Amino acid sequence: MDRLWRGVSVAALWAAWAGGAMILLAAVVVTAEVVSRKLLSFTFSGSDEIAAYLFAVGTSWSMAHVLVTRGHVRIDVLYGALGPRGKAAFDLLALVGLAILVVAIVDRAGALFLDNLAGNNRSNTPLRILLAWPQAPWVAGFVLFLAATALAFVRSLQALARGDLAGVSKTIGVPSQDEEIRGELGSLGIATPDPGERR
Repeated sequence: MDRLWRGVSVAALWAAWAGGAMILLAAVVVTAEVVSRKLLSFTFSGSDEIAAYLFAVGTSWSMAHVLVTRGHVRIDVLYGALGPRGKAAFDLLALVGLAILVVAIVDRAGALFLDNLAGNNRSNTPLRILLAWPQAPWVAGFVLFLAATALAFVRSLQALARGDLAGVSKTIGVPSQDEEIRGELGSLGIATPDPGERR
């Protein structure tokens, strides 16, 4: 299970990097179009459409990474007052709610993609792009998100069955303030020891 979790985490990281690059590219496309229109009186049609596809795909590709790094926003006023068992129960409940949402998204996005693929439907724009082309990677991002969610749920249940409440927290719990600080420092290349690993 740990090997699968590491594999999904690595795939999610690479997808997030690619997604971030797509969102940055979308910003570059829109900026280039605005500058050329204002300064050169030249416009190239479809820049907003291409930017929208890049933004949508980039966003869906980043969602799994947010899950595996426990970056989802939660309202944790009550959560902070609970003990480890209560926190684990709330974490599992939150994950089940998220999984229901992700299943619905994959179902609807997949149906939309298959309909457009079967009908050879094109965008109603000057570019006339086959809609299935940008929708395929868009749906793939949601599928990766669903796989990460399902794996997180199974991993958490296994940890709970062993009585490993810390394992549940490390998989789907709300990060502590110390964990968030270590993560931020780590992204700057500053290594900080994990207090749980100290002797």
